[in-house]
Amino acid sequence: MTAPRRTLAATAVLAVLAPLAAAGCGVLPGADRCGGQQPRLTALRQLEELALAPAGSQPVDGPEPDAECVDGDGENMLTAGLTYGYPDTMAPVHAYYAAELPARGWTPRRTEVVGDSCYGRETAAGATLLRISGPKLGRPNGRYLLTAEAAIEGEPSCA
Repeated sequence: MTAPRRTLAATAVLAVLAPLAAAGCGVLPGADRCGGQQPRLTALRQLEELALAPAGSQPVDGPEPDAECVDGDGENMLTAGLTYGYPDTMAPVHAYYAAELPARGWTPRRTEVVGDSCYGRETAAGATLLRISGPKLGRPNGRYLLTAEAAIEGEPSCA
């Protein structure tokens, strides 16, 4: 009776492993959720522009950008960003980046998100956007998020 038990155990193991193999092992812990995009994600995280900030801004969660692969609403993206605390309103923050980023080759892009600024440029991560998002204009002592974004497929959007 050992042979049927071994067959049953082998069948159970195959039932678990076959879907994992078909999925490219993407569901295993520690698997590359970004589909081989790790070099691009690293390039985003290392963008020197993420460390640019107007006087008075301080990273809230440390000096190193968070980076991740985001799968949402049918759009797979690579993102890296820092949250900054800032003692003033957002107007000087946007003015700072409006002067600094174009001097570094970033082109202003149109965004439909009120209070956000968006800039685009080709980087080692591919077509990349830098987005500055924060509290509504006129609210002091807030935080803002400086995020670099690259689409896994296609072009990223400031919309």
